Amino acid sequence: MAQVSVTVTVDDEHVRAITDVAAALRDRGMHVEQVLGTVGAVTGSVPQELRQSLSDVVGVAHVSGETRVQLPPPDAPVQ
Repeated sequence: MAQVSVTVTVDDEHVRAITDVAAALRDRGMHVEQVLGTVGAVTGSVPQELRQSLSDVVGVAHVSGETRVQLPPPDAPVQ
């Protein structure tokens, strides 16, 4: 099972209960790395096939995947 990094945004009504939301995400198979109560987000990783199920957790507003950007080295020619 390929793991993907995700950031889960918690809705405004559940920010005070973010630890409960994080526990529910763990129950769905997410490996929780950080619970950011101040900004209402939970970061971690989850098997790709389980990612969509995170949206069904009560209190979840949005699930976004990691976006990777690869910059060329400083001495690379201008493209």
